[in-house]
Amino acid sequence: MPVIAASYIGPSLTPNRDALWEESKLPLNPDDLVNEIMGQPMRRAGRFIKMVCCGGIACLQKVSLGYLKGKKVGIFLSTGLGNVDEIMPFITQVFKHGGGFPSPNQFANSVSNAAAFVLARICEVTGTVLTISQEELSFESALWLALSYLESGEIELALVGGCDIFTPTVEEYRERVNLTPENSHSMPMGEGSSWLLLGKDKENYIGNILAVDFGNKIISPEEFSASENILSQSEKLIPADSAWQKKKRFLLPGFRLNKIDSDFWKLKGWEVDDYLPYCGIHSTAAAFGIARALREIPAALFVHYNCHASGKQALVVASTK
Repeated sequence: MPVIAASYIGPSLTPNRDALWEESKLPLNPDDLVNEIMGQPMRRAGRFIKMVCCGGIACLQKVSLGYLKGKKVGIFLSTGLGNVDEIMPFITQVFKHGGGFPSPNQFANSVSNAAAFVLARICEVTGTVLTISQEELSFESALWLALSYLESGEIELALVGGCDIFTPTVEEYRERVNLTPENSHSMPMGEGSSWLLLGKDKENYIGNILAVDFGNKIISPEEFSASENILSQSEKLIPADSAWQKKKRFLLPGFRLNKIDSDFWKLKGWEVDDYLPYCGIHSTAAAFGIARALREIPAALFVHYNCHASGKQALVVASTK
């Protein structure tokens, strides 16, 4: 499936750039980012909604004005933790202090599909608008669902993104994502809002999504970090056509992989693109890594390998022009 446009925003809030950031200074105020991308402030919107809208619109700005008009469009927002910044105060107000009434804005911002709805309203999308949450496999699940809608002809374009925001404290954030030294990469926590625009446009595209696969068994942490296992699964999904076989190959490792042997991959003719230093660990970091690769690695084939803490695997195979 052709990828028409891609955009990525990490913790530094600098669209499509690998900028330095510090975990101790997160979260940064997104208002300057909102003004840069949208040209005006967003009133009555929480930080999560602002990040979703900035990421989605930054992606759409890569195509011509009016590209969506007259087309059946779907929006597929993935998130592992959702709008925790707004949900927690809402729950605290209602349940912890003898009841009470949250403000209308607080309630509106806490609704699970609010961010996708606001993005759809800004983009004037009236078709499928969904929020998908499957913890650290949320983006892969949303991408698979979007491809299904496109292939069935229910929509003509799909705006697919992943957004999770940093919610203090670091210790609580790590606990929410279920991170331990045994089951994840040693890396600071981060955040991001990264998006792809997919459609059957054979002329205006930057790459292709070739496969989304969720594996067929639950495996142990030792198995899902084993390079031989990852390579075997990856090569099964690469098309046999010689045009694909000749492309330069990259592995994009998800944050659960804590033992990547770069020398092994080099011997097999692959390079490892570790994108996590630019976005940190968050549930939809895969969206950042895939969008970044589609924009920054030309004439290549890459596999993003991810794994849930339970042992469920997810692989996305893509290529660039």
